[in-house]
Amino acid sequence: MAMWWPCFRRGPGGNNLATERYARQVRHWGEDNQQQLAGASVLIAGVGGLGATVSQLLVRAGVGKLYLVDDGVVDWPDLNRQLLYGEQDIGQEKLPLAKKRLHAINSTSEISLIDGRIDEKFILPEGLNAVADCLDNYQSRFLLDELTPRGVYLVHGGLHGDHGQVLTLQSGQSQPMAKIFAGACQPEGAIPVTPDNVVIIAGLMVNELFACLFDEPKLLNRCLVISLIDFHISFLDV
Repeated sequence: MAMWWPCFRRGPGGNNLATERYARQVRHWGEDNQQQLAGASVLIAGVGGLGATVSQLLVRAGVGKLYLVDDGVVDWPDLNRQLLYGEQDIGQEKLPLAKKRLHAINSTSEISLIDGRIDEKFILPEGLNAVADCLDNYQSRFLLDELTPRGVYLVHGGLHGDHGQVLTLQSGQSQPMAKIFAGACQPEGAIPVTPDNVVIIAGLMVNELFACLFDEPKLLNRCLVISLIDFHISFLDV
């Protein structure tokens, strides 16, 4: 069997633990796709509600390298949806905590931390295969889209109450996000959100990130909009 994981361990009797770890998903998408994940590099902008779940699912699947971008600390209102953090983390910086928890899930995934905000001075790392927009404001999202290297997929996720959306863009080929969401108003105050809805939208984002890493995006220039009130789903071509 081909060695498609970045590193592996052998248990008692020589059992390959990496083979066991990814066995269920390899049965679904095959060894070639698993190797794609092992060699992939993904940047996650924002390690809050969406980002905490997206990053966790990616390392569980065996994605080789994650860049995490954030500048926040854990606060009480975060705990209803930010699944990497707990009460003992209140007041602590999110990035070191996220790295510790993600490495506890999968020690073979490389986690690099970028402390700061997405602004005009921000420089994205080289060699990215995909970017996950898990931010909570349009200004930063538009900048992230502008800064994404040409040809790299950007998967955007957004959530407000019972409504969510997921959209994939490819830098240099898709319309700018600022044009797609021109006129969109940033909600005043805290965005209403519940833990179940965050997990649903984050799961859809990860499903699309896998598709992008396999170079078969399903939502390229196509926005999935879902109402979680009645599970109404629609698609908007952009």
